Amino acid sequence: MQTSSDQSSADSTSLLDSLARFVTTLDLEHVPDIVRQQAGLCVLDTIGCMLAGADTPEGAMLLDAESASGGGGPLARVIGHTQALPVEAAARVHGYWGDIFELNDLIGGHAGIGNVAAALALVEGCGASGAALTKAVIAGIEVTSRLYASVYPALKPYTDVAMVTPGLVSAFGAAAVAASLHGMSRDETREALAIAGALTTWCPAETIFGEGGTVKPMLFGAWPAATGLRAAGYAKHGMTGPGRLLESRIGLFATLCREYDPRVIADDSRWFLAEPRRKLHACCGYTHSAVDLVVDLRQQLGANVLEGSTLQVALPAYVIPAVSKRDLPRTANEARFHLEYCTALAACGADVIVPQHSVDFDAHLRRPEVRAMIANIEVVSDPELTHYHQCRVTVSKHGADVHHARSDSPRGSPQNPLVDAEVIAKFQRLAGHRMSAEASAAYAARFMQLEHETGCGWLFDELCPM
Repeated sequence: MQTSSDQSSADSTSLLDSLARFVTTLDLEHVPDIVRQQAGLCVLDTIGCMLAGADTPEGAMLLDAESASGGGGPLARVIGHTQALPVEAAARVHGYWGDIFELNDLIGGHAGIGNVAAALALVEGCGASGAALTKAVIAGIEVTSRLYASVYPALKPYTDVAMVTPGLVSAFGAAAVAASLHGMSRDETREALAIAGALTTWCPAETIFGEGGTVKPMLFGAWPAATGLRAAGYAKHGMTGPGRLLESRIGLFATLCREYDPRVIADDSRWFLAEPRRKLHACCGYTHSAVDLVVDLRQQLGANVLEGSTLQVALPAYVIPAVSKRDLPRTANEARFHLEYCTALAACGADVIVPQHSVDFDAHLRRPEVRAMIANIEVVSDPELTHYHQCRVTVSKHGADVHHARSDSPRGSPQNPLVDAEVIAKFQRLAGHRMSAEASAAYAARFMQLEHETGCGWLFDELCPM
């Protein structure tokens, strides 16, 4: 492990150069089958998340804003719509839509949303095949994930740095996507990565976990995707960036973490797509373990046991400021980041938190049993719990403990993954308002062999409104 202040100046190869080598030497023939298959599923899953957000008021608001902004250059189609937008605007729209309901994957933090948004904006203009799209998505997600995993074990608390890591590292991945699709050289790719990291937003924690307003879904995928595309364009025209932006004493890692592991960035033997983290519930990933535990307890003990009981939910300390709220949610986005609200829904009969639980949060808060359950949930920290996947729940009734339960692997985690059929079923639920069951099943099936598709126009054609 290294700190940002003790990295070796004798090593002439920067961390960004190592990532650029990986991107430019990536060969699908040498990529494991499971990684190629999971890349296709990531594209499918992310498109489903985009379709879910497309018809929301805030989704329409952003589309209108981007349409009114104008701008020149190549156009890219917007999925599910007949119109096209400038490439970066299309990436922002797709990334924003896909993050509205907190359903996008957790690989490498939230790697899928920004990388898929960047890829969708370029595939038609580049004349990309399914294989080129697959390769680019693998490059972007693996770059994002290597960066995230190299710092995650020793991240500084976001309450100290006021920054949230996924919205920073995704810009590097989006630049890798663009470099792959454009066939850029190693030197150009390195500069694209460096420029992307220099230009992306600082991803303020207040926007993600505080009062973020409707701009919040812009930060994990939309803005990083557009920044990565812009950075690749700059690099193609000869611009350069800070080569040691990551490991410099005044660089990104010095800001984000106490120490980092450079071996993770250079390790070509590990594939993060082979360890997918996907979301079943339409709410912050920090809440999923508690929701799953409460669903299991309700199914085991019966709803009558939970009614009138106190639920003590124990979590890692760093999770609590993000999702445990003293006040009731006031907006749909607050509902998605509200542990007490989401676990109360689970206790009161919801097996899965779906988009309508946040869209209709006012109606659910008018349910007496939900309000009563929220009042009976106590959130505490447990020093034995160190990862957001971990949770303990204690059910007490009339002052006596009734049941204890612990989870270390919520649904969708690498230890408890969603199988392919579940990922496809999730897409079909999210796309159900646009496609028949038969059409969505046929569309999803093509992603299982994405690398064999000769083109990518069908991604848009089959979702265009009649």
